[in-house]
Amino acid sequence: MAIINVKEHGVKGDGSVLETLAIQSVIDKAEKGDILLFPKGYYITGTIALKSDITVRLEKGAELVGSRNIEHYRDCGFYHNEMKKTISLIYALDCENIVIEGEGKIQFSGDAFADIDTYLPHYHNGEAVERDIAEQMVVAVLNRPTQPVFFNNCKNIVIRGIRIFNSPCWTLVFSNSENIVVEDVYIDNHNRFANNDGVHCSASKNIVVRNSTILCGDDCFAGTCITNWNGVCENILIENCLMSSRSAAIRFGHLESKVRNIVVRNIKVIRSNRAIAVFAGDNGSVENATFENIEADTKIYAGYWWGKGEPIVVCAANANGRIDDISFKNCNFVHENPAVIVGKDNNVTNISFEKCTFKAEKGHTHPIYQNKMDLQPNIPDLIDAPFEFGDSIYVDEAEVTVDSESI
Repeated sequence: MAIINVKEHGVKGDGSVLETLAIQSVIDKAEKGDILLFPKGYYITGTIALKSDITVRLEKGAELVGSRNIEHYRDCGFYHNEMKKTISLIYALDCENIVIEGEGKIQFSGDAFADIDTYLPHYHNGEAVERDIAEQMVVAVLNRPTQPVFFNNCKNIVIRGIRIFNSPCWTLVFSNSENIVVEDVYIDNHNRFANNDGVHCSASKNIVVRNSTILCGDDCFAGTCITNWNGVCENILIENCLMSSRSAAIRFGHLESKVRNIVVRNIKVIRSNRAIAVFAGDNGSVENATFENIEADTKIYAGYWWGKGEPIVVCAANANGRIDDISFKNCNFVHENPAVIVGKDNNVTNISFEKCTFKAEKGHTHPIYQNKMDLQPNIPDLIDAPFEFGDSIYVDEAEVTVDSESI
């Protein structure tokens, strides 16, 4: 085991050149247990591959910067069900015992892969909306890295202390992996990028995310099986975090995903489109989840974001999946639309609320989306809402209990 200062092994760290080959060379030569130390500096790189039994440590003042040229990235060889080719800045396949830590930064240069100065037009009743509403909408993305930090079939992975900025797509991604810890991390992504999830765990298990701030356009945390529909995402703990999203702060389930054994506690959600989303499609399921001590304010954002200002959506509508045993305890929500619990043929059971409060407040975009409900992807289009403004919980074909102390 040794501490290897990368600047003593051919890496400049002065921002003058692309350093992909130099950084990769240091990684390739590292031995089991080595710590690759990036001292204060500015390290521009394209795609690099990690290997087992190493630590990457970014000291305070060190900034690892993704190239702004897509030609400097490469396909890592993993085929992704949704994103197809997997193009990353940092990746590891079939590895174990990897740590990325320190007080430094990772800058993904996401703005280089989108047309941020324009916005998708949006109309309501044939009239164009004003610019401040249109600027809430999803920006047009260009060819971009799809999984900036990607682990597949890995175990014992720790991401600790790092500050992460401006991801063009899913930020920290764990696929078919186990024993994952993300702690004391700060993620700040552009709030108009679709798919720039903060932490996305797919078909993985034994996951801990804690003491972190995650600010995204898309989901702050997602637990699914998108990279492996035959897998299970399970044993998940999320605690002591601050989150903000134009989509969902926390999402479990998607289409065929099977997700189970979840604890989410001590979470503050601010300025978000939706706080909590639990979805099951055909052959999918979510079971055994506890949400406790959640403080959340949600509002409607204009544009093609999933969700319309709901604090909670639990949905297995239009599907043969199942959602069972989901509890909400000591939660307080400010919202535009109510919590929505919707199933089909009673495939949503044992949903409970204990000591939860709901307060309805209208926002600026409310007139555009009032009387509409969003259950995408289970129901692909907005549908007429069967509830009124001010309602707390809407239930359809689902088994829900609400204690006398909840409003």
